[in-house]
Amino acid sequence: GVWRQTRALLFKNCLIKCRTKKSSVQEVLFPLFFLFWLILMSMMHPHRKYDEVPTTDLGPLDTSVLLNFVIGYTPPTVLTREIMKKVAFDNFEDGI
Repeated sequence: GVWRQTRALLFKNCLIKCRTKKSSVQEVLFPLFFLFWLILMSMMHPHRKYDEVPTTDLGPLDTSVLLNFVIGYTPPTVLTREIMKKVAFDNFEDGI
């Protein structure tokens, strides 16, 4: 029945794993290596916590400054919504 076929399939898989030790070891070690690599990368580049920026008048937006501009995350507050509205309605050059 089903138990006999399952047992035969498991035995066959064990024989294949024993005969192909190199690929069996690779199947175990490669994921561990990549996991170690990810942990190492995350430890080398820790998360940064940025301080709050005081409220200031932004003035007019200059499109030439925005070519190499980096945008960070900020919590959704009334002030950030006003800033995003100001940025959204300003006329930018095409391609930016």
